[in-house]
Amino acid sequence: MKFYGAYDLKKLNTLAVDAQAEYFCQVQSPEDIQEALLFAKNKALPIKILGGGSNVVMAEQVSGLVMQHVATGFEVLEQDDQTITIKVQAGQNWHELVMNTLSLGFSGLENLAYIPGCVGAAPVQNIGAYGVEAKDFIRTVHGVNLQTGDGFSLSNEQCDFAYRESIFKHELESKVLITSVEFVLNKQEHVMVKYAPLNTMAQEYFDKESKQVSASMLAQWVIDVRKSKLPEPNELPNAGSFFKNPVIELGLFKELEAKFPNIPSYAQPSGVKIPAGWLIDQLGLKGRNFGPVKVHDKQALVLVNQGGRGEDVIAAATEIKQKVLAHYGVELEQEPRLFV
Repeated sequence: MKFYGAYDLKKLNTLAVDAQAEYFCQVQSPEDIQEALLFAKNKALPIKILGGGSNVVMAEQVSGLVMQHVATGFEVLEQDDQTITIKVQAGQNWHELVMNTLSLGFSGLENLAYIPGCVGAAPVQNIGAYGVEAKDFIRTVHGVNLQTGDGFSLSNEQCDFAYRESIFKHELESKVLITSVEFVLNKQEHVMVKYAPLNTMAQEYFDKESKQVSASMLAQWVIDVRKSKLPEPNELPNAGSFFKNPVIELGLFKELEAKFPNIPSYAQPSGVKIPAGWLIDQLGLKGRNFGPVKVHDKQALVLVNQGGRGEDVIAAATEIKQKVLAHYGVELEQEPRLFV
């Protein structure tokens, strides 16, 4: 295993901001991880964990040792007539996992197709789309404590999953490396199409064909929708959806609904979820430039980097959040984490 000094991270973040790691290494095995921990300890370096780089805003200079887990693949742990449990390495590409499991006849992850990044990031962010979240299928998360070098395993309940939240973004932030994740998938299809635009597509399909929507068909719909709205990072550098959809109190929603009768909404146990992209779009910010950072022409949730630095991206996001707060009284929260 090699350790690199002054390592260029531009190609390892989908916003393509110029960034340099003080030190960098890639790990695959438990032995690699222990060697990296010893290297960091001997040099008194903080450790920064980098996944696929699709959900970070990087500083120009990233201090410490940047560690990337790159082991891929999965193994079957157990199965019965209804479900199959697989253990997936953290470096596995997420979209490839979704498509591979579908091709093998295992469903559940189809709504999460075409989400960029690696499996190790799925529990951290509790990635979700179209009414489905990673937590719905995660059984156990395995990893290593970066301070002690000891391994750990956390059950679904212990991960404290919530909307785009988990224990890995709070109590365990910057303290652990996720090495693998166990998923329990279905052998029989139970597709989820209640969220627009999948619901609309399903209804049109039923009207024309009167057939059951398969998990593979739904995955392709998701891919088509995401491709139509989200730019490819290698063409237009971006970090996907930049803002979380806010969940607001019912009272505030009623006030907004009175002013904006067409505001989309989704009832939640803790309030009402409203689309952040709709709030930004209604302000006329879609396609708007904020210095070298642009709100994407087709999806107001996406910020496209046009040669800016990480601080330019944050400045653009901050201005957008201020405008939304001033107009709606709603505070937006960004999804990508700062990587400094």
